[in-house]
Amino acid sequence: MLTSIYEWQTTLWEQLLSDIENLPHAMILAGPEGLGKLAFAQAFAARLLCELQDRAAPAGLPCGRCRSCTWLASGNHPDFRLVQPDEEEPQEENTELARPAPALRKPGQGPIRVEQIRALNDFVFVGSHCHGKRIAILAPAETMNPAAANALLKILEEPPAGVYFILVTSSWSQLIPTVRSRCRKIAFGRPERALAEKWLAGEGLKGADEMLQLVGGAPLLAANWAEQGRLETYKKAIEALSDKPDDPVAMAAKWSALLKTEQGFTLVQLVEAVQKWIYDLLLLKAVGELRYHEAWRKKLELLATSMSAGGLMTCYQDMFKIKAVVRHPLNTQLLLEDLATRYLRTIHAGKN
Repeated sequence: MLTSIYEWQTTLWEQLLSDIENLPHAMILAGPEGLGKLAFAQAFAARLLCELQDRAAPAGLPCGRCRSCTWLASGNHPDFRLVQPDEEEPQEENTELARPAPALRKPGQGPIRVEQIRALNDFVFVGSHCHGKRIAILAPAETMNPAAANALLKILEEPPAGVYFILVTSSWSQLIPTVRSRCRKIAFGRPERALAEKWLAGEGLKGADEMLQLVGGAPLLAANWAEQGRLETYKKAIEALSDKPDDPVAMAAKWSALLKTEQGFTLVQLVEAVQKWIYDLLLLKAVGELRYHEAWRKKLELLATSMSAGGLMTCYQDMFKIKAVVRHPLNTQLLLEDLATRYLRTIHAGKN
């Protein structure tokens, strides 16, 4: 079988197939990272292009045997395009390219450029090679630069019959409103915890329940963490947050050493870890619950007693400002010290 879907995607799959004759010409598959949205998009594209749809595999999956499925498997289907950032370097964490999908070159870290969208003009307007549907997947769609997004809008205004665009994004809000308005949103939610844990166990990833919580319930992201040994690195990153530190320079130095010694651990991942920690402190302060760090509840409860809800909210909002520049910091050490200073300011702000 060429492509497949995950068990937690079955309902969405069935909903799309139930009205397959009335599909919109453009869809956005939106939801958190690590849910297999790109794999779903590829499977659905294969289903639309499959030449044996009346004899497709169970659950309406592509047959995997016809000419179209064979072309897709080899990456040479003339009526299919996958548009991704095309730099040579791999992404920091590419969990959307799930195992059921065909082997593909990993995308780069840069934007989807206007030239890549303009290159779709002949594909869209010249005609189908197989006298059928044509499908283009853009992933991650939020990486389109403004010129690329505007070029896509021109195509989406009056696409020919039989042409379908599937945009895949983990950051729906980063897509420009005019693109969002021309597409039907297909929302992907996190699976129930029991289902996610069952899948992880089936993949041979034992004891992944803690990672599942830390990644916010995304099974593929938890699997990625398990395979890369990320849990221990994450614990080291938040150790500096959990013991009431008081020196931002020393805290920044610990993080700097961690970034140098832990292969594959990035500044982006560090900032995300700090943001999750602050989010849990805020949630604990507000309603007594935790989303990511149940295993650290006692330390978080102790820290929360000396923090104000207002200070935590300000600190959480500061994390978004830092994330906006973290991929290209002018000075990494200064950014780490700024991150530590903002956190320590919140700790020492006093009780409500």
